[in-house]
Amino acid sequence: MFLLLFILLFVGLSPAQDSNIEKYQFISPLPGSKLILPENNIIIRQGDIIDATTIKEISIEVIGSISGVHSGDFFLSDDMRTLIFIPSIHFTPGEEVNVEVYSGIYTANRDMLSPIIFDFYISSGVIERDEYIMMNKSTDCKLNFNQHNVSKSVTYKLNSETGLPEDFPPITIDTINNPSPGYLFFAPYPLTTFVGYLIIMDNLGVPIFYERTPYERHALQIQQDRWLTYGDTETRYFYLMDSSYSVVDSFTTGNGYPLNIHDFQLLPNGHALLLAVDPQIIRMDTVVAGGDTAALVLGAIIQEVDASKNVIFQWRSWDHYQITDATDNIDLTAHTIDYVHANTVELDNNGNILLSSRNMDEITKINRQTGEIIWRLGGVKSKNNQFQFINDTRTFSHQHDIRRLSNGNVSLYDNGSLLFPQYSRALEYELDENNKEATLVWEFSYDPPIYKNLMGNMQRLLNGNTIIGWGGYFSDDRRAISEVDFDGSVALEVSLPDSFTNYQAFKFPWKTNLFVTNPDSIFFESVPVGDSATISVDLINNSADPVDITGYYNVNEDYVVENTVPFTLPAFGTVSLNIKFIPSEDGYFKDFLHIRSDTETSRIAQVMILAGRTDTIFSDVKKDEIIYNYVLEQNYPNPFNPSTIIRYSIPIQSKVNLTIYNSIGENIAEIIDLTQNAGSYEVEFDGSELSSGIYFYRLQVGSFIETKKMILLR
Repeated sequence: MFLLLFILLFVGLSPAQDSNIEKYQFISPLPGSKLILPENNIIIRQGDIIDATTIKEISIEVIGSISGVHSGDFFLSDDMRTLIFIPSIHFTPGEEVNVEVYSGIYTANRDMLSPIIFDFYISSGVIERDEYIMMNKSTDCKLNFNQHNVSKSVTYKLNSETGLPEDFPPITIDTINNPSPGYLFFAPYPLTTFVGYLIIMDNLGVPIFYERTPYERHALQIQQDRWLTYGDTETRYFYLMDSSYSVVDSFTTGNGYPLNIHDFQLLPNGHALLLAVDPQIIRMDTVVAGGDTAALVLGAIIQEVDASKNVIFQWRSWDHYQITDATDNIDLTAHTIDYVHANTVELDNNGNILLSSRNMDEITKINRQTGEIIWRLGGVKSKNNQFQFINDTRTFSHQHDIRRLSNGNVSLYDNGSLLFPQYSRALEYELDENNKEATLVWEFSYDPPIYKNLMGNMQRLLNGNTIIGWGGYFSDDRRAISEVDFDGSVALEVSLPDSFTNYQAFKFPWKTNLFVTNPDSIFFESVPVGDSATISVDLINNSADPVDITGYYNVNEDYVVENTVPFTLPAFGTVSLNIKFIPSEDGYFKDFLHIRSDTETSRIAQVMILAGRTDTIFSDVKKDEIIYNYVLEQNYPNPFNPSTIIRYSIPIQSKVNLTIYNSIGENIAEIIDLTQNAGSYEVEFDGSELSSGIYFYRLQVGSFIETKKMILLR
């Protein structure tokens, strides 16, 4: 025993490290790992819920071989399972760090955590962030690395005809054939100037929201059914906006790693999954013949950060991949080597992680608890594929956007870069993860096919249609966004000039809550030709700041808003809008009224549905047939005693939840919680057992959420 102890100490290990490390679910940095950044924290997770009162400052000792003993904060994350140590000062490049966690920390079940000792090594070839950005201009995806530290002169000039900025992307609707309801979310930018746009637009190409900035933004979408999120290349943060377009939160990577702007996933618990890049100086002459003696090699990092922005999970490509895993077109003798090029991080349906590594032609499934690789699904040039492809001899290459679908299958956007012939397509695979089989069950490509070398994504909609963002960089084909049905018919096709590109595109139902109309839609019944009718609606400001209403937009001249613009909607105020229907001929007339608040650099528009008919042969047209959007109407009567009627409309079959809350936010009744077909509905709420007061009713249908107030008076 004494001889064994002497040998263990001599080789730098301890009996505690040797016997107890395996008792822990996750440790970061990985014991014995190298190339760790000096800013790194230390993460320890045994797996059980921890009793926070047993965590003491003296429970952990961290010693750098150069920097010495490190004080710092040692605390429990909000998951109540993960211990985090953040050193007060950074580690020193090139040093060994020894970590010892002592006895005395207990789980909630009063089981004591085993003491452990481990070490890791700080990188000696640390790259400064600004130096990395400048050196990384040559990376093949050209996302977000080439527009920093540049003096920008920005001039905003509006086009007198459209009211949009003169550099607003020229958007063309090439095909429209009964597309699904909702709005397109995307962030196009020109390839030659410093400007970018966040855009939400309808199926006709009319923007209901845009924001112009002097730099690129990416991946505008809705997450967790309520938050607008996007990535900002200037600040290197992902931002969350609410339905009034106010920024309410932000996320970026920690531990000194530069954010990779390709992807960001907001989790249900308020945590987030992010990607980072890890630039390291590597002697590639020891890896491949002719390699650079001081190459800049880009590793890939996955991080999970909690609601307080602490890194509680970190996965490094250096610990699990080889540089030589890159496909053969990646020059390993070059000075800058992007051997992974991670472009998607996806929370899998069993809580694990799916990672798309473009430059390895690989999808990797990673255990989110331990960090271990579960399987590797490789495309045509992958060096580590574990799957057999059923009925798909082409497979994929340099792919983007791996996603787990609600039916259990996975989808991805295949750029097809290393395939012959080169063309891009959207794919859906059924994966047998036990037998390692990937069966192609759906694909879409144009005939003749188109090729987009970079970027792109695929989104499956609730009605089974698919949105494809084609991406591309200096592509000869102008098609940017397509919506296709399951049979491959094109329902919507959007083009951009070849001087613009767009990383991803999505479609969601959406409605701003900055200012709203009550009701959300109006229907004029039996108005004779030559006559007219007027309906007043309330335009309500939900903001503490005044809102300037600058204009209206609608196509059909039979509808006119009588209020002149511009006018100011007071804070929390209401203005009555008078909308007149003057039919010029017999018929049924449907239109969408955009009520706009425009500035030099932005637009916020509320959209309401207008419908009307003349009499006689059009008398069979019903109000229900105008449903295009999600609508929650004001309850009637209001105030009420003891019951009231709540009406709502949904444009497509959806899961519907209608819930009543009291004034302090407690859930007191769930009226509807089921899947309903498209249509208009009404439900009676009985408040007989409630006391007088203010109550709220909340409708959630997918990503559409709206809440209204009602008053019970006895």
